[in-house]
Amino acid sequence: MALTAQGGTMNKHTRSLPPFCPRSPQLSHSYGFTLVEILVAITILAIGILAISQTTVLGMKTTSVIKDNAEAREVLAKGLEILKLLPYNDPLLTNTCTAATLDDTTTAFYADSSNIIGKTIGRTVYDVYWNVAANVPEANFKTIRMAVFKKSGRRLIEADYVKWR
Repeated sequence: MALTAQGGTMNKHTRSLPPFCPRSPQLSHSYGFTLVEILVAITILAIGILAISQTTVLGMKTTSVIKDNAEAREVLAKGLEILKLLPYNDPLLTNTCTAATLDDTTTAFYADSSNIIGKTIGRTVYDVYWNVAANVPEANFKTIRMAVFKKSGRRLIEADYVKWR
């Protein structure tokens, strides 16, 4: 019998293993991954990639909504600024509704190239409507409600402005 580098004895029936592989009775000849281990690792990796891709899609949708709302706010601010500067008796500030029907767009003014609001806002992907209710909340006041819609018909933002004589 001969003495090995690890301090043990060795005979012709004993094979020496490299120092990084401990002798194990179950895995004495196994140095790699099994097919089941590889399939489990691929499945876990696929689930992780799917979760990340879903998060990316959700993030892109959220970014789109935020962008739409920011642009709608800018359009609304421009439109209301023009309405604030108009004189009290301007034709664009004539009574179109009552306090109860300020949200109704069927009788509302529409911002297009025929009026100053549409010309100021310019071409956008939004529809802009405004209603005027005279003597609301009191006599000599006009409540103006402007709403910005996406072309699909979804209301994005609205704001009220009260003008007095």
